[in-house]
Amino acid sequence: MQLQSLALAALFGALALSPSAYAEQIKIQNVHFDADSNQLMVKAKIDGHHHRHDSAGDAYIEIVDAANPGFVLSALHTPKQIHSKIDAATLAFMPCQVGIVVNGDEANMAIADVKNVQGSCGGFAATLVGLVTDEPIPYATVSVTLNGNTFTTVADENGAYSLDVLTTNIEQLLLIESSAINSETGDSIDFVNLVGSFSRVLSEDDPINVTNLTTAKYSLVLEANGGVQPSTVAELEQAETAVDATELFQLAAIIKLIVDDPNYQLPDGYDSILDFIADGAAVDTFVASTPSEALEQALADILADTNLVAGFNVADVPSLYYAISTTSPGYMARSGSALEFDNVAMTGTVLSFQQWNGQAINQAFSWQVANGRIEVVYTAPLVTDELADSIEYVTDNQAEIDAYYAGGGATDMFITHRSLVQRAYTRVVDGSLVDVVSVESRSQISTPPILLNDGSTLTIAQPKISLEHTTQNFRANYDISNIPFAIGCSEGDTCVSGLWAGQYHYSEGPRVYDDYVFPTTAYADALQFAANGTVSGKISTANANWLVDSDGRLVITYPDGTTQTSQILDKQGIELGVFSVFENAGERYAVYDIWVKGDANLQLGVSELQPSTPSSFWVGEINSWLPGSVDAMGLLSYERLWGWQFSAAEVQNTFASSDWSAPDENGLSSLSFYQHAPVPFAVTADYVSISRFPFARRYWFPINSQLVDGDRVFYVVEREVRDGEAYGRAPGYRTFIPARINIERERDMADYLNVAR
Repeated sequence: MQLQSLALAALFGALALSPSAYAEQIKIQNVHFDADSNQLMVKAKIDGHHHRHDSAGDAYIEIVDAANPGFVLSALHTPKQIHSKIDAATLAFMPCQVGIVVNGDEANMAIADVKNVQGSCGGFAATLVGLVTDEPIPYATVSVTLNGNTFTTVADENGAYSLDVLTTNIEQLLLIESSAINSETGDSIDFVNLVGSFSRVLSEDDPINVTNLTTAKYSLVLEANGGVQPSTVAELEQAETAVDATELFQLAAIIKLIVDDPNYQLPDGYDSILDFIADGAAVDTFVASTPSEALEQALADILADTNLVAGFNVADVPSLYYAISTTSPGYMARSGSALEFDNVAMTGTVLSFQQWNGQAINQAFSWQVANGRIEVVYTAPLVTDELADSIEYVTDNQAEIDAYYAGGGATDMFITHRSLVQRAYTRVVDGSLVDVVSVESRSQISTPPILLNDGSTLTIAQPKISLEHTTQNFRANYDISNIPFAIGCSEGDTCVSGLWAGQYHYSEGPRVYDDYVFPTTAYADALQFAANGTVSGKISTANANWLVDSDGRLVITYPDGTTQTSQILDKQGIELGVFSVFENAGERYAVYDIWVKGDANLQLGVSELQPSTPSSFWVGEINSWLPGSVDAMGLLSYERLWGWQFSAAEVQNTFASSDWSAPDENGLSSLSFYQHAPVPFAVTADYVSISRFPFARRYWFPINSQLVDGDRVFYVVEREVRDGEAYGRAPGYRTFIPARINIERERDMADYLNVAR
């Protein structure tokens, strides 16, 4: 696409073509906008001695937008005089200057300013080119509507299209729509691509294909945006963060089967692909009746088709990619990492962090782009610790699997060590903010001896080679506008002074169930930022210094020399998505999580903890952001309904114990809830303490509260400690759950009883 600023192009045209070059041929006498008739008036005269005539003796005249001569405002045949009245309602915008072209001779176009223009004039033009393809779809109608004006063309026999469009609003979102008929099934093939802002289109030269993937993404963007099309870049980017790549791939594979394979077609009752894939129940039925091998092959075909996936060139790879996890709509992500690329030395670094054990990740790699994929080889494969509860995850040896079950399995999860060797990244969708990337990882999984419930020990003889296919959402650093932290203020969601829930540099001490000591890395804390530039943690009791740099990033400097540089990437209500990089003498790692500014007036006492109704309880949403946690009705999956119901002096651990029941004779389903025996809790000036078990205590450090969709919500920094004696260790409380930021939302069990699903 080519950027054409109308005023600039007209200026350049005027400079390149002096009036004397065309004065003898065309004399423009008057060009003005008449508000009473809403018409553009053009009056001009042609010198008949110098222009060519057509066979009828008249010159062919085109009145054009001077900045974009290809966009004709009016055309006529005349021997000499031009008196044209152009209805302004038919124009995409009012041009700043018009040009008059005689017999196609643009080199000698006459130009004049439009007088009496009300408001602004001029706009921007682009030529969109690309393919309508799943396999190429011939003769599809392609259209774009901007400012109420629809521009239309027809693709050729290979599905290729070229479409000239105009707009006055450079930030307007551009939606390309296409339609065709499947000649074998008679089904409508309606594909779309919500490209992003017009300014983005103007700044990039890549073809814009309209495909099964772009159509699937559009459907999921609508779902994430409350069922309506985003109208601004901010709305589009927020919706993109909630597009689940796994669901995107499934929908794209379904579309491919319907369009390409004569054995599949739109289900009865649907005459539109978009309508069908927006119906979750209908999609589930289609998937259930389709062999998984067919869907897997369709997806493999999609990923192998360079006309469908965006792919990478070396020049496309940014210096920094943020890999921020996908969320359920309405939630913010709780994890992320960073990939740094040097496209001269062809080296890079992964910066990440494992919260559950405090493992900092700084992993160097070399890379290349081959067949559109970023192929990464790690210089020194990093070993990361994981918790597993499945023997099949760590071994394929049937004798070892049988021995595990014969020994009664393991009561607790067991530790494994993953050594990541290689990765390959395929960019599937190039989004406005979020790029959807398919990731292929090759790892070795080794497992220390596992203590089984019968007292025996199982030894896994050989590491398991793991080849995994996952997805990630990437954001290029050049697509992100950081939200600045504020200083010199006393209140506000980004004002540093005051109480915060955020990440801090300290150690959680020894872990209760083994001899592991948490390293000094990044854990949540209730932080108090003083206006004098100091900060301290309520859990860590550690002190540090802080400032805000010229880029609006919060920089914390610790006594051991570590610096923490935190920048706000996302904001949703009072929740901030913050990316922090920790550095000390060449050691670097990074963490992404929610931060929340505290409310100094928050009271989280006995009365505030009481339920609003007898069936209400507080549900911890530490994992509710994961895709698939919230259904189409806005109800949580049963695994996420886990929390606490308070009385005046006691609290009961309350949770859904099983999935939805089969529908009864009235078509209604319910969840079953279970409550543990009541246990005591205590409220202090700094925290709420729940005596979860005789050997376990959970702490909540209150931060803030608000109403979200009518539900009471409060934010806490949460941790749990347990007595080592219960785990065969010396008596004394040690960390069981490292400090983290949790969101407690009041949910009503009655909402999950007798529901028509």
